Amino acid sequence: MKIRNPITLNDWEIRNYSITILALQLGLLGTQFLASTDPLISHFQTILGFAFFSFVPGIITLRIMRIHNVSTLETLLYATGLSVAILMATGLFMNIFYPIFGISRPLSPGLTLITLNGVSAILLVLSLIRSTKSPRPGYIDMELILSRPALLLYLVPLLTIIGVYFVNQYHCNAILMVVIAFIAIIPVLVGLNRVIPETLYPLAIITITISLLLHTSLISPYLWGYDIHYETFLANLVIDSALWDFTSPGNVNAMLSVVILAPVYSYITGLSLTWVFKLVYPIIFSLVPLGLYHIFQRQTTAKNAFLACFFFTSFITFYAEMASLARQEIAELFLVLLIMIMAARNIPRITNFALFVVFGASLIVSHYGTSYIYLLSLTAVWLYMTLSPFVTSRKGTIAKLMQEMTKGVMSDTNPLNQRENEKTLTFAHVLFFAGFTFGWYMLVAGGTSFATAVSITKYIGSTIVVDLLNPGATEGLDLLITAPLSPLHSIAKGLHLITLIFIVIGFIAIWIRRSSGNFSREYTTFSFIALLFGISGILVPNFSSTLNTTRLYQIMLIFLSPLCVIGGISILAASSKVCTTILRNRRFIGQKPLFLLSILFSILFLFSTGWIYECANDHPSSIALSQDSIKRYGAGVPKNVFYGTFIPEHDVFGARWLSRYMESDSIVYADRTRKDNVLTSYGNFARTPPFLPKIDFEPLLSAYVYLATYNTIERFASGPEAYNDYWSIEDIYPTICQNNKVYSNSQSEIYLSG
Repeated sequence: MKIRNPITLNDWEIRNYSITILALQLGLLGTQFLASTDPLISHFQTILGFAFFSFVPGIITLRIMRIHNVSTLETLLYATGLSVAILMATGLFMNIFYPIFGISRPLSPGLTLITLNGVSAILLVLSLIRSTKSPRPGYIDMELILSRPALLLYLVPLLTIIGVYFVNQYHCNAILMVVIAFIAIIPVLVGLNRVIPETLYPLAIITITISLLLHTSLISPYLWGYDIHYETFLANLVIDSALWDFTSPGNVNAMLSVVILAPVYSYITGLSLTWVFKLVYPIIFSLVPLGLYHIFQRQTTAKNAFLACFFFTSFITFYAEMASLARQEIAELFLVLLIMIMAARNIPRITNFALFVVFGASLIVSHYGTSYIYLLSLTAVWLYMTLSPFVTSRKGTIAKLMQEMTKGVMSDTNPLNQRENEKTLTFAHVLFFAGFTFGWYMLVAGGTSFATAVSITKYIGSTIVVDLLNPGATEGLDLLITAPLSPLHSIAKGLHLITLIFIVIGFIAIWIRRSSGNFSREYTTFSFIALLFGISGILVPNFSSTLNTTRLYQIMLIFLSPLCVIGGISILAASSKVCTTILRNRRFIGQKPLFLLSILFSILFLFSTGWIYECANDHPSSIALSQDSIKRYGAGVPKNVFYGTFIPEHDVFGARWLSRYMESDSIVYADRTRKDNVLTSYGNFARTPPFLPKIDFEPLLSAYVYLATYNTIERFASGPEAYNDYWSIEDIYPTICQNNKVYSNSQSEIYLSG
């Protein structure tokens, strides 16, 4: 039995296409109108509002652009990326132009919903005007999506949600432990070519990805992490004033992925900002590995592509740190979309460039760090692709070089870019991306994003000789040489180092064209640039520390993950030749390397998630699996890190009370971590001093002192300069207690001096 593919809605006949979208929009309008009258309807508003505005505007735009007959994965990713871009662009348009007509609160909830529904209706009309003949609709095989392997995969995110509920309500991690163990088995099944057919690899990837993201993001009903609190603070400012102040200085304030997209999603789903960041953003981010699978599959085999995606998602930064980096979650989606259209051969070049403009601009307004990295990579790749033919042949002339440089998207007479070895990046791509990057970062939010990049460059340049190979100044090198906490942690570190070796070997393999894949020159060059970024993070002083080593490596894995698989198979295949000679079984060399690599990735995954550490009670650190273990047995660094990211409920109550009842313009003392997280997101306090000092604490008259669980129960604090500077508050606690205690909930305390 087959049904029409709802994802490729842009390929449906015009009548069914228009009726379906109109029915969805009318249903959405009904839920938005009745949501305030019935809590059950509000749940429908959340689901339908998210699904509609995250997909339908993009699918309509694909029909306007006459992009048809592309794969289901491509359609889903393009439509989602275009929809998110439309939401940000619409909010920006409202914020700029509505005040011209006397509207002082342009981003109010009602006006935003009216505008978004109006934009969707206009796009629908344009798509009907642009439609010519109806393309051939795609179909879904119901037997496949309801098969036993598929049903088994559907259980993974469902059990994850149940497991998180048990952790939050009963402090029982048994279900989550089982889910993590089951996820670790999936790549082994793929390596053995058992249970999961190749057609279900995308489903396996999306279920694994969503499960990993939700198993951390849904822990606690409150935010956790670091950057997410300041992002929430800025989004709250927009919601409170219904206006984005784009002149206010600050790097994050220039990011539409935070100041526009988060409030808009809060309006259309009816969710608070906390749940927008904990649920909506991770679901959107879960499409990144799916896009990588599509990219990797074009370069190598389906099994290799699946293992590369699993390796990418198994890195702890993906499902732990990224859950508290909303702007980078959105930025990485657009980065993957840019790579996809670079590899696309079934889209006309003019349309391809139009998509590049949309996704490139969206990346720039989503995250400055990712944008600068992509700009450097894009420029380097274009220079290499342009100059290498002239350097190798030594016959190039200035005229030919200039002709090559100015060759843009408008000069291609072939409507389809069909040749796999044809260069897709042109000077027009580099010129647009560079111009929009510098223009946006110099003009918006006081130009702080551009000033930050300049200052970082100057700082790295001034210390590159003095601090060369100094672990204190090179975060990547320090991570490599730091002694692990235990033998188990040493094994995990050794496995990570092995994957680094695999990446280098994999790059050598694809560079000399000895691998079985079909890696394009552009992708290979991007991989080389990514490898250089990784090496720079280890050797160049202050390079990785200013960009954050783990976040930098996570971005680099977007290009390097398939190289790890290629390199691992190459090394294991070479090692297996000896066994093949002894056993005289030629099937051995063909199957065992992939199987061994899948086992290696599974073991590495169990280490990364903290599953093994929790089982062995060996310095566990996972906030999802090891909360009770850390609170009971953790000491020093584990507890410091835990309370630096995880916010107990009592701390949230204290922050909200302080925000509501404190005297206006009063000074609030707190340690650095609490000031920058819970007081920022749930108290709406700016991240500014004063912080609690280590000694000689003399609070000003009528100042408040906020103490959180980590301060009152553990008797420790952080700061004032750095988060990782932890110290005992026993020296200043008696001084604090001499003041008036105005609030206490047994864990969080607030004092008023004088």
